Amino acid sequence: MRTRNSVLITSLVAGLVLTGCSSSDSETPPETTPSSAATTPAAEPGQAEAPTVPPVGTVVPIGNAPEGIVIGTSGIGAVSVREPDGIELFDATTGAVRQTVPTEGSARHLSLAGPDGPVLVPLEQSDEFSQLSLADGSVTSTASMVGRQPHDAVRTSDGTIVVTNEMGGGVVFIRDGKVASELPAGPVQPGGLAAVGQYAAVADVQGNGVWVYDGTTMQQVAQAPVGQKLTHALTLTGDLAAFADTDGGAVLIERIGPQITDVARVDAPGNPYGMAFDAQRNLMYITLTASNILRVVDLSNPEQPRTVGDVPTVQQPNSVAVDPRTGGVVVTGSDPDGSSSLQIVTPDLLPR
Repeated sequence: MRTRNSVLITSLVAGLVLTGCSSSDSETPPETTPSSAATTPAAEPGQAEAPTVPPVGTVVPIGNAPEGIVIGTSGIGAVSVREPDGIELFDATTGAVRQTVPTEGSARHLSLAGPDGPVLVPLEQSDEFSQLSLADGSVTSTASMVGRQPHDAVRTSDGTIVVTNEMGGGVVFIRDGKVASELPAGPVQPGGLAAVGQYAAVADVQGNGVWVYDGTTMQQVAQAPVGQKLTHALTLTGDLAAFADTDGGAVLIERIGPQITDVARVDAPGNPYGMAFDAQRNLMYITLTASNILRVVDLSNPEQPRTVGDVPTVQQPNSVAVDPRTGGVVVTGSDPDGSSSLQIVTPDLLPR
């Protein structure tokens, strides 16, 4: 185990030193994409060929281009779809759509503010952030001007919602449904988020590692290089988070205290991307997007993760969610011909 040389700085210093910004006003979002983001390609999922092995479980159709997915303790799931843009609420056991909620723009990531919602919905095209009830699909709040292309969102333990401002380079803090504060560009292109207690850990898809923000003080508190190029982040147990090193072919487990400490590396060749964690069974699920595989990892001892098996999936498995009632999983898939699906894998079909 190795503690990284984390950098503890205030948001003002972050703005001046890391981005060359001449303004110290953290209430003003960046107006332009950081220059390196325009020249350095971001990490992306692998482009999967048609599966050579039939997917395990049941496959049902869903919307178009599904990606972000969550399942609440009620057994109701939500998945984001595009063209037309919206959120499909579905039954996690059967995949049957319960309700379609139209949105202004699409969401790449979804997360839950609590065990059964609301769903946190960052809308990339409209620069808005909404909260959505799983029970009836009602939109309980919407905040506008949450950066340029808000990408992911999490709720920290103090109740603050942190949203990544992907094309602006910073983060936005939301309280009581409204923007409370913003920080200027830190990560060049912030992507996935993991909530770890009062902290929000951000993956930079441009390859600059992990950045940590304190939801209580709304300040940046740590930064360190992690992996090659990260995409998604995942909350684990205690003070741990996992980061998909999509270009590096691994998932990296880090301790966020808020200093960033290396804990373990999980081999995951084939552009790892989507992740989910079953806290009751200490199992982590990783989609290997280039090979149509779902990898199952035992995290009973997070310092010694153990791969227990792989599951064949539908084509282009970008996202996965765990049904907390049963331990089953649901995987999203999108074929080049335009058909999209949910793959429902019951617990008896999963390696244990």
